[in-house]
Amino acid sequence: MKIAVFGSTGMMGKAVLSAALARGHDVTILARSAKTAGSGTRVVVGDALDPKAIRETIKGADAIIQCLGVGGMGDGKPNNLVPEATGLIVEDMKAQGMRRLVCASNIGVPGSGALLFRWVLVPLFARKLLPILDAKIKMEAILRASNLDWTAVRLAALNEKPARNKLKVSAEGRTTGYTITAADAAAFMLDIIEKRQFSATAVAISN
Repeated sequence: MKIAVFGSTGMMGKAVLSAALARGHDVTILARSAKTAGSGTRVVVGDALDPKAIRETIKGADAIIQCLGVGGMGDGKPNNLVPEATGLIVEDMKAQGMRRLVCASNIGVPGSGALLFRWVLVPLFARKLLPILDAKIKMEAILRASNLDWTAVRLAALNEKPARNKLKVSAEGRTTGYTITAADAAAFMLDIIEKRQFSATAVAISN
């Protein structure tokens, strides 16, 4: 399968890239430098807000995985990279007749997350978390209006520990935990593409 990956230099994107290559997929990434690519990866050098670079990245892809973020918990400032890039990706997918798009979102987007997360952790780290959640809210709205075969995967707090190969999956995220390994999240994203699952919906996952 041909898969295009955005955000491949971040923790989540690196895990997706590694897992996709391990499964034998043909992967294209968008990166600022060709030096960031590993063996077997096609690289389009450019910016996630550059329509031409996006067009070249997704050309011929069977599925697109968008793992863009601001890095860690961000700096507390508004950042529209994720929704703006998602809008451009959606626009070009439609132009090229593509359908399957999986995007990394966050538990904590309204309607998801356990009570402790929503009522304690989000307010406690509000200055840094709220701009990130706001960007993901805008992203999910773009997906819902797209009429594409999309999935928003709402992730618990990511870490780089070894895969546990055990997931909690919840439509609302109220029965999920608080962390997930990037390796497990990547495997889930690839699984739902390969198995054609969770179309036109958001789903929360954790270990």
